[in-house]
Amino acid sequence: MNLRILIGLFLIVVFVFFHIFHMYKWNIIFEDQSDYQTIELVERNSEFALLLNGNIQVHSNEYEISHRLQCNVPIEKFKPKNILILGGGDLIAARFCLENKNVEKVTICEIDEKVVNFAKRNDIFKRITNNVSKDKRLNIVIGDAIEYVNNINQSEYDLIIEDVEIDFTNQLSKVNRGSFLMMCLNKSRVFSGTVPDHNFANLDASEDFKSVANYNKINVLKQIGFEQKDIDVVSNQIKDRNMEICVRDHGHIYGKEAYIIIHK
Repeated sequence: MNLRILIGLFLIVVFVFFHIFHMYKWNIIFEDQSDYQTIELVERNSEFALLLNGNIQVHSNEYEISHRLQCNVPIEKFKPKNILILGGGDLIAARFCLENKNVEKVTICEIDEKVVNFAKRNDIFKRITNNVSKDKRLNIVIGDAIEYVNNINQSEYDLIIEDVEIDFTNQLSKVNRGSFLMMCLNKSRVFSGTVPDHNFANLDASEDFKSVANYNKINVLKQIGFEQKDIDVVSNQIKDRNMEICVRDHGHIYGKEAYIIIHK
């Protein structure tokens, strides 16, 4: 094989590589820095994603499925009037909650005001949230989720949706995952949350919620990342509640995520 052919083949390989790289490379179309995190909106071809500190928070191929499981399922089942969303500054959970006309009020408690302002002003997020920030039933509180839950009245909300990943290793209040869950259960009759990136070896992936038998609740908590200290705090409370779980495999976007509903 002569030198010209080798050079030609090399140039073809380089061209194909850069073409594929360009196809799959994310382009940053918005970037900001808050006191808490970097905020980036990226796109490629017909996809977009919201990244917080480099981690995918919202992806165009999954947000409708995940929020249907997180919001619509408990709303349709328990008919809440007054809903608290912990986190949710991207306003997507609020959109799915307020699509139900029987919902009278939704309160978001989000610590990062810049995320909220982004979701209010960005054209892509105004579209996918149906401009929900204009809905008079929506109340937005800028503050810490743990502190907010701790200070609300018992049964003030019919449903609490956890739409935030809290770093329980870095809390001045020394609250752990178990005590936080117990706080939520004490303040509302229904709790809905998600748990990503844990061991779901014995939990089948599907889009159907399945009831967890009483004898198996502790095992499920262990599989979704609760440490023994968390389980010790919440075990008695869990025994008196019904638990339902759904595991969804989001593939390369998130991997598996568990959606859990705990209710009286």
